[in-house]
Amino acid sequence: MTDISLEEYKALRTLQRAVDDALEESLREREPLTQTFRRCFPLVLSLTGAKAVAITTRDEELVEQTWGEGDWSDRHPGALLEGAAGVRRLDADTLASQPLDVAGARVGSLGLLFAGDATAPEAAARLLRLLDTVAEQLDTVLCLVHTASEKHQLILQCNGHLANPVFEAGMDLAVLTLAQRVRLPGFLLLYRDAVQPHLLHYRTYRGGHLEFESGEQPHAGLEAAIRQHGPRLLLGEDSALRQLFPGRTTEAVLISGAAAAHGPLGKIVVWNDGGFSTYAMDLIRVLASTLSQRLQDYNRERIHLSQFFPNAVIDALLQDPAYVQHLRAQDQEVGILFADINGFTRICEQGFDSPRSIGRFVDEWSQRAVGCIWEHGGVFDKMVGDCVIGLFGPPFFKSTPRERAQAAVRAACDIQAFTAALGAREEVAALCERVKLPGLGVAVGVNLAHANCGLFGPNRQYTAFSSGMNQAARLQSLAGFQETLVMDSVHDALAGAEDAFFQGLRFGPLTETPVKNVAQPLRHYRLEPLTP
Repeated sequence: MTDISLEEYKALRTLQRAVDDALEESLREREPLTQTFRRCFPLVLSLTGAKAVAITTRDEELVEQTWGEGDWSDRHPGALLEGAAGVRRLDADTLASQPLDVAGARVGSLGLLFAGDATAPEAAARLLRLLDTVAEQLDTVLCLVHTASEKHQLILQCNGHLANPVFEAGMDLAVLTLAQRVRLPGFLLLYRDAVQPHLLHYRTYRGGHLEFESGEQPHAGLEAAIRQHGPRLLLGEDSALRQLFPGRTTEAVLISGAAAAHGPLGKIVVWNDGGFSTYAMDLIRVLASTLSQRLQDYNRERIHLSQFFPNAVIDALLQDPAYVQHLRAQDQEVGILFADINGFTRICEQGFDSPRSIGRFVDEWSQRAVGCIWEHGGVFDKMVGDCVIGLFGPPFFKSTPRERAQAAVRAACDIQAFTAALGAREEVAALCERVKLPGLGVAVGVNLAHANCGLFGPNRQYTAFSSGMNQAARLQSLAGFQETLVMDSVHDALAGAEDAFFQGLRFGPLTETPVKNVAQPLRHYRLEPLTP
């Protein structure tokens, strides 16, 4: 390096301090780049003697642009900075330019324009020293701005991916986007089931691509660890997880939830032989924070849907990006089932010693009744008192009307069977005897009719409205002890069924019964009890 005079050294130090002070003040004021350059450029022009200064770099939105100040005449400084770095004549002036970089990462280009010819070796060396002094201060600041902007852009991208209605698809894209920016050899997401918090699900990635997932692509080691430790794997830095990735650096980031009743929602574990930079871990922690909210929303939706649908149907719904279309109001022909415990008022008033005992009894019976509905592809509409209401056909309506009627009748038979079996239990038989009932029975009404099905009301409950629903309710109220009545539409739909179960069903004669507030008499059949 050419020796410099004491006078030039002092001038360079003054320039360095002035630019450094201006940049620090700009950072303290949290000024945008445009204001930062407005603060710095006049100082640079004054202390270097240049007639113009320009810098090309990316702004806060990571869009490349050029800022300049001074007399560039009719020349565009951005185009000039694209040329070769160094000192060169520019008409009657001299341009000194150089790239801005930090640790080899290019962050922009800087140029100073001086009047006259300063291309002689000694003069050119002096200009380059001035330029390098300014660049040393600017490149670090620009690198910080770019890093923060890149991080922000990456966070926005990941947030956009996680907004995907299909949680798993959004998660896959978010991890891939993260892996494209930072080295991510191994990534595990372990999280609780929304409906059954003691169950854990997982997705593991290699290089940003899905490698294993609970269910379809199981990881043998993870499956064994989950069986052995269960939800305890989400607490602290469990060695059981570390043992699955021997010889690697692992980092765990907990995903918390709004409600801490069951502990953390999940955990992110990443592994890499060489460890992770602060930049990478910052991004992973931000992803964990965003993922926490997304998991809460996802769990909230699953819990809401679990009021009406079994897990398999919820999975199918949430795998469809347009799943809300299946839940909008639709006019469809559906199987309708109403099932009500015989003599329930008497049982409550005379059979139980406390409301809590009534609640336990209703919980057990209704849970099994809903299970019968779900087992045959039905939807649990609601429970009114002790009456359970089921719909057959929603939410996908892929079955035929005959299949919907068949499913409703099968569910009715199962409800009758398990209720009778429940009544045979010693304590329930004693209860029935105490209230002078011949046993525990259920009255069921089944209909096949058009209804407007979907999510309704402020709580977005899945239900249906139609005269056919009213008919089914009236029919159920006509049914006697351990009796199932079916509307003529159901009877007609079962006619000619090839399934041996339906061929074995026997019905009483067609009956017409006028009922209050229904214009036409109900046309129905009594389903004879099945032979054990």
